[in-house]
Amino acid sequence: MEDTTEEIPLQGSGEADILAALGRKLEGDLSFSGERILGSMCTLPHPTSAKVYEHYLDRNIGDPGLHPRLQQLERETIGMLGRLLGSRSAEGAIVTGGTEANLIALWAAKRKHREKRKVVLPESAHFSFDKAADIMDLDLCKIPVGDDGRVDLKRYLEAIDDKTMVLVAVAGTTGLGAVDPITEISAAATAWKLPLHVDAAFGGFVLPFLAEAGYTAPAFDFSLPGVSSITIDPHKMGRCAIPAGAIVFRNHDAAVASETEVSYLAGGKTRQRTIVGTRSGASVASIWATLHRLGRKGYVETVAACMENSRYLYDRLNSMSGVDAVIEPQMNVVGLRPAKHRRIDPDELARRLRGRGWALSLFPGFLRITVMPHVSKTMLDAFLHDLEEIIA
Repeated sequence: MEDTTEEIPLQGSGEADILAALGRKLEGDLSFSGERILGSMCTLPHPTSAKVYEHYLDRNIGDPGLHPRLQQLERETIGMLGRLLGSRSAEGAIVTGGTEANLIALWAAKRKHREKRKVVLPESAHFSFDKAADIMDLDLCKIPVGDDGRVDLKRYLEAIDDKTMVLVAVAGTTGLGAVDPITEISAAATAWKLPLHVDAAFGGFVLPFLAEAGYTAPAFDFSLPGVSSITIDPHKMGRCAIPAGAIVFRNHDAAVASETEVSYLAGGKTRQRTIVGTRSGASVASIWATLHRLGRKGYVETVAACMENSRYLYDRLNSMSGVDAVIEPQMNVVGLRPAKHRRIDPDELARRLRGRGWALSLFPGFLRITVMPHVSKTMLDAFLHDLEEIIA
């Protein structure tokens, strides 16, 4: 079998030849079963999640009339996520991930406030909000964040006015895992009668379990009356197979704004609340299965283990000469940067670490490590050894 083709081959090849060719083409790519990925917010899916996903590969939840029981399973799954996030009347949809969920949240807000375009959000918000603004012609009012990674609350509240369409806060920023002052922002949303969307793509499967794991857990979810929608990604700390995201609305009134009627599907007339039409039913089944396989206790244990390793990494960085932790981690995300007196900048540090096989995330001024379930103390010790050598 040829390794390089420019068009579909005339004659098909055997499975063994295809798998061998793929192995050669993809050789060198990192995997979560290896010992070098420190910068990803995804991880190895739980074996049950992977098995269920493979079993239901042919299901399209975008045509629910063909799979009414799968549609009910999606409702049950959203219901479980809603209860996890503080609402017993939640509605929503399983989607590809945080980007799609954030787009849907802003789309729903725009449909309710068509005469407005202003979105107030922190500078730390995910780039998916820039995509949403470009697609929907919205005006983003980005508010600076403080040294603790949280949005400047005073400036945030001052930015809200009669032109504002929706408020956005982050529960687990991409860079540092920081949680915005969502209690105060929720109060402002209520006072202004505005929807508040919380991007908890990462924090959604960490924050609800922190207290039981022995750590402080800030309020962020539907327990705050101003929160109208939440993004949560089961394919991150939920340990589900990729893709697995969710947009969860507080109730029916909040969810219905994103509905579109579709009449031509094989399963009959239906209404969709997502941007994409065809959606993976395998994702729905695998999320439901993983939630039941791990249970609340399993997630608490996962979070506790990741937090223990995060604290270990943070303490080791603080004791190391020539490198600084950016902030004390609120969850299993640790930022680091070279000390000011060292003649190396974060970009050069990231390049040298990558030269030794370490895959970290690079942000302006610092590097990020996400201490996911596949990250062990042995892995962290090996990383810290290389980091110390490079810094020295």
